[in-house]
Amino acid sequence: MKKAVCIGINNYPGISNDLQGCVNDANDWYALLTEYGFEASLMLDSQATRQNIKKALEDMVVSAGQGDVILFTYSGHGTQAFDLNNDEGDSYDEAIYVYDGTILDDEMRVIIDKIDPRTTLVVISDSCFSGSVTRLIPENARARFVPMDGFSENRVVGQRFLLPESGMPELLISGCTDSEYSYDAEIDGRYNGAMSAMAIRVIRQKPGLTYQEFYTRLRGYLPSSEYPQTPQLEGSDAHKGTLLFEPFAYDPTPGPTPTPEPNPAPEPSPGCVPGLIKQVTRLFKGG
Repeated sequence: MKKAVCIGINNYPGISNDLQGCVNDANDWYALLTEYGFEASLMLDSQATRQNIKKALEDMVVSAGQGDVILFTYSGHGTQAFDLNNDEGDSYDEAIYVYDGTILDDEMRVIIDKIDPRTTLVVISDSCFSGSVTRLIPENARARFVPMDGFSENRVVGQRFLLPESGMPELLISGCTDSEYSYDAEIDGRYNGAMSAMAIRVIRQKPGLTYQEFYTRLRGYLPSSEYPQTPQLEGSDAHKGTLLFEPFAYDPTPGPTPTPEPNPAPEPSPGCVPGLIKQVTRLFKGG
């Protein structure tokens, strides 16, 4: 089974920071993934509510098992919210800014934690959660970030969204680093996210790449003089070596447990009770 949810939000009611390329991104990812055999669904603008996005992601996660591949693509604004459960080092949660509010990284983690570890999950996020801009960009480009009240644009915060980097079961492809923005841009007369446009171009130019090969080619396009954003590929080396949109390798058999070599019983010391002699064993630390 291959399934995907492709989200694109241009229209943000109540704010004066609408975008122009996110719906095109979602449609483009949808078309590409359908060609790769995915059963894909689209969620655009007013369809992309908190409830609809969370339900679509959860339905996809809980229905997937060994050998299945699921993708979640998001193009829209990123933002932040005050951390209410003290699980963030900087007192802020990262969030995606959807049609009717925000979805925190904590909320998404609850859903992702339900995944079968034998399932392949790839997250493509063409948005940003932080950044400080120090270079000029084209006049028609716009950062995909909405600052929360009281947010200082000089403060650099975490780019990570969804899951901590340590022990990632998924691959994350994101549009920029911690200190950059992802841009909504006019490219060849059409609006797209700069990362999405270049990523899809790479995949169409050279099918059959691994994720690492894809990423190397993507970095040939970004950052550029016009769009100073550096796409990121995060996850294990093994997952990065997988062919695009194919299942990650899964080894169902655990490795052998090391057995300590027996030590000869020590001679009791004078006045020492043999039953209280402590024996030293080897400790094995997992990689």
